Amino acid sequence: MKKILAGAILTMGAVFTAHADEAAPFKFLLGAGVTFGGDTLATVHYTDGSSEDIKGGGLLMLYGGAEYRLGTQVSIQATVGYHVDDTSTRSNGSVRFTRVPVDLLAFFHVNDKVRLGGGVQWVNGPELKGSGAASGLNAKFDDTTGAVIEGEYLFSPHAGFKLRYVSEEFKVKGTNTKADGNHIGLMFNYYF
Repeated sequence: MKKILAGAILTMGAVFTAHADEAAPFKFLLGAGVTFGGDTLATVHYTDGSSEDIKGGGLLMLYGGAEYRLGTQVSIQATVGYHVDDTSTRSNGSVRFTRVPVDLLAFFHVNDKVRLGGGVQWVNGPELKGSGAASGLNAKFDDTTGAVIEGEYLFSPHAGFKLRYVSEEFKVKGTNTKADGNHIGLMFNYYF
């Protein structure tokens, strides 16, 4: 986690010191988005009668990485991120599903604004963990590899929206219990 934090801080520092050249083949990127889908890994019930589900494909993803453009129509992109689904903050505890996705993607540029792509996602250290009243919940999952399909609309040379689909499955360590992590996501990228 410290390495990820250090990498994020260095990347953020580069945002403020780098000046992007639109024609440069190599660019850095930062992104964030929301994701939906996957099996329910845990349901948290509250004393007021409400409940919340933690999903295998939810909910918030932050990432950073780099992109290299190969000619005019193809580019490759590599990112590392932090993907989390967490219950609302309550005084008596919470449940959180975290993982560190690493994506390697290739894109075909349809034109200057639209590109389509896909690739692989390797997920490191997926874990479902509770705190407070839910501190007895602790499930670790095997690292996994999945497939990614994306479409991106660039509304400027430095910013774009992505719609993505990820197909993946999580397996609880030491068991045959599996959970669907398939999800869709709406992401925002900033290139510099």
